[in-house]
Amino acid sequence: MNTTYTYLTRWFIVLTTLILCFSVKAQTTEHALPYFIKTAQINSPLLNDYNNQVISNKIDSLKLRATYGFIITGEANAGYSPNIKGWGYDNALTNGQSLFAGVRVVKEFISRNNLDTRLKAYDASIAQILAQKHLTIQTLNKQITDQYIATYSSQQRYELSREIISLLNQEDVILKKLTQSSVFKQTDYLTFKVTLQQNELTLQQQQADWQSNYALLNYLCGIVDTHFPALDTPSISKTPIPTDFKESVYTQAYKADSLKITNDSEIIKYNYKPKITAFSDGGYQSSFTQTPYKNFGLGVGVGVSIPIYDGHQKKMLLQQNQLALQTRQKYLEQTERQYQQQIFQIQNQMEQYYKMIGTATQQINYAKTLVEANARQLPTGDVRMVDFILSINNLLNLKGNIIQYNATLFNLQNQMQYLIIQ
Repeated sequence: MNTTYTYLTRWFIVLTTLILCFSVKAQTTEHALPYFIKTAQINSPLLNDYNNQVISNKIDSLKLRATYGFIITGEANAGYSPNIKGWGYDNALTNGQSLFAGVRVVKEFISRNNLDTRLKAYDASIAQILAQKHLTIQTLNKQITDQYIATYSSQQRYELSREIISLLNQEDVILKKLTQSSVFKQTDYLTFKVTLQQNELTLQQQQADWQSNYALLNYLCGIVDTHFPALDTPSISKTPIPTDFKESVYTQAYKADSLKITNDSEIIKYNYKPKITAFSDGGYQSSFTQTPYKNFGLGVGVGVSIPIYDGHQKKMLLQQNQLALQTRQKYLEQTERQYQQQIFQIQNQMEQYYKMIGTATQQINYAKTLVEANARQLPTGDVRMVDFILSINNLLNLKGNIIQYNATLFNLQNQMQYLIIQ
């Protein structure tokens, strides 16, 4: 009995721990950058539009296959042209009256290569859509990450102000007692109190900025939420490796466009080849002039269309396609130069900000030590109030600078991760 109880107790503890772990993980995930990016992609109507365009092109491909298959239609028509005392249509032309009811089958014959070329046009269109979708995803991810960084930075500034106010409030309790005991000058205490109130006002402003940025982040992601839970540190690689240009969305788009233009040239050539159409119909057709009960039958036929002359339009269309290819190539070459230059600029800026953050971090250690030393000596009168406030402001400015440097560095890393040529 004791063994069973112990066994069940252990399992209960394990399950409870797992549930708590999953709960904490889920809560953390909802406040992390990947959650906002994924939600924005799910709610994006433009990405949904691209998905529907791909499906629509696949349906068009099936429609094209059906077009070159057997087309079967049921037809019926009846006509009556009266001729009264010689007035009316000539019966030799109209037969007076006629009736046709039957089934018609038509098929246009096309070579396998011709059909495959026309089907490839839809594959090329899908490739173009997917390239645009990829670029849209990159743009959306970058936009959401930029706003997440702005929100996280305002959150850090808000937390910094709370930290400073907490420090000042601790000193306020001590200084107030010393002032009441006439150990500390009232004017110095009032100076300190004004500084505290100014920081409290700054805290309110930074809280408003943080919540405003948070609301904008939710708006961009399509999230309806009035709560403002703390965000996690942006999950961006500190040393992002830029995508090789040959693997970038711009090269993919160029390949898709080139494939489409080249395929269009092949379709133009096939459009100027002879076309053969076969048809057959069967049913009832009669003018009711004699033995109408025998007018059941069938008919077959073949049609041939051979292009002869169209004013050299084929040659001009092919020239236009060649010009389009040359234009796309020039754009690609310019984009590649801009791409490489942007990588160099971002890497250079990142190095500079890493150095600035390292220098500012060293200065913070000294500034923090100075604030702590002044706080200990302030009650004894060995440090002036002005010097104490100045040391706090220096610490506040240094930490604020680091927050700004980190925000800029996050933005540079984000640019490197999603390189987009404007």
